[in-house]
Amino acid sequence: MPGVTITAGYGAGGSVVAPALAKELGVQLLDRAISTTVAAKLQVTVQEAVAGEAKRTFTEKFMSLLAPLAGGVLGAGTDAAPPQDDPVPDEAAGFREQAEAIMRAALPAGAVILGRGGTAALCHEPDVLRVRLFGPVDARIAQATQVEHVDIDTARERLQQVDDARDHYIWRLYKVHASEPWLFHLQIDSTVVPLDTCVSIIATAYRAMLTRVSAR
Repeated sequence: MPGVTITAGYGAGGSVVAPALAKELGVQLLDRAISTTVAAKLQVTVQEAVAGEAKRTFTEKFMSLLAPLAGGVLGAGTDAAPPQDDPVPDEAAGFREQAEAIMRAALPAGAVILGRGGTAALCHEPDVLRVRLFGPVDARIAQATQVEHVDIDTARERLQQVDDARDHYIWRLYKVHASEPWLFHLQIDSTVVPLDTCVSIIATAYRAMLTRVSAR
């Protein structure tokens, strides 16, 4: 019972839906590689990230791997795209390999994977349901104020940071845009559909897919 990947823009409720879905399906949850906090920290320079190598914590080492992936896009518009011929750097390829190993190790027992590039990484797995939660910017900002208990200005700033960082993360690792329709089996506007209903829809779709796969 491999599971579900969830791609969610900031404010789309991924942090609420994913753990609830994992509980509903009785599988483990692999949370985001790029959280709101990580996205903000991606603004640190590579030089700052690698300073004090011997004293770095696991989180700091993680930041040093992610920092080169930011590529200066933080603060740029969401329509900005990296150059088409931009190669995957060695550090990004190494990080991708490690991230995919963690995800694939979790699949046999079942997993809900939130973010982590899981949708792109597992896009050829026949029994992994790939889901996108999305919504208009203003609606996601409004929902984020409720989910994260922050004010409108903070939510708006975080949306720009987080969406840009995650989009570029997927591009640098997999050379696809995070919202490409072909990546997903199911897309839900989670600013319109209540989050608990999103959980029910995804769980129903996943169980139906499993039944179909097992019948082959």
